[in-house]
Amino acid sequence: MRPFEYIRPASVTEAVGVLSERGDDAFVLGGGSAAVVMLRLGVVRPECVVDLGGVEEMRGLRWNGGLHIGALASIRSLELDEGVRAAYPLLAEAASQVANVRVRNVATVGGAVAYGEPQTDTPTALTASGAVVRITGVSGERSVPIDGFYVGPYETVLEQGEIVSGIDVPEPPPHTGGCHIKFTVGSPENKPVANASALVTVDPSSGACVAARVVMGAAGPVPVVANAADALLGGEPSPERIKDVAEAAAAEADPMEDLRGPEWYKRRILRIVVERALTCALQRART
Repeated sequence: MRPFEYIRPASVTEAVGVLSERGDDAFVLGGGSAAVVMLRLGVVRPECVVDLGGVEEMRGLRWNGGLHIGALASIRSLELDEGVRAAYPLLAEAASQVANVRVRNVATVGGAVAYGEPQTDTPTALTASGAVVRITGVSGERSVPIDGFYVGPYETVLEQGEIVSGIDVPEPPPHTGGCHIKFTVGSPENKPVANASALVTVDPSSGACVAARVVMGAAGPVPVVANAADALLGGEPSPERIKDVAEAAAAEADPMEDLRGPEWYKRRILRIVVERALTCALQRART
């Protein structure tokens, strides 16, 4: 590992000031589950590393009519927090499927979002939940809906000197159910071949679906929001309709052939995980 200057700011203002001043020479460290590996392998060779671990204002979970997730909140905290498990079970479920407990204890939600990896479980669930990313730079704070945050693989709308300072998630309406399913080859800790988050709201009197959102991960250069989910609206979805929606959603994907499988195989897996996630989400919405 090449030597570098280590800076540990104590506030968001100090952090973005250092990043703005040092420009391309600086590299941001959050939880470090991905960043430390990149530093160790020489994938990145910064002149200085800015460790956000000392910025207390970016830690924890807060309730503000919805859920505010501090960028330094661990993925494990989403999995275990009783309030999240009760009000945002989709987020807790997706968090529980990330890598292993050692990684989840270290990896941060903000880091997972800012990293821009299209396979990751947490951003898929946050996108299905309609999350908004808070971005802070020297000129102030701006908010970007997460489905407009990603530009390409490992690319986001973050500009020089900006950091993800938090994520806001709106409260789901009553009679909403969510489900996150992923499929991996080999160990469950491996990167997923595909994953899907479904969030569905039903009318309890008629059983009709009044809102539906499906987001697929490892399905393209960014998390893919499936327009096919709109076909569920206006009636009580039958298993046949769910299957048709899953088929159409898989057709919207643009998976890349890699060591985890060819394109045709990934589309088949996407169809299955979307169908299962929708079926599960509907069952939960009805209970």
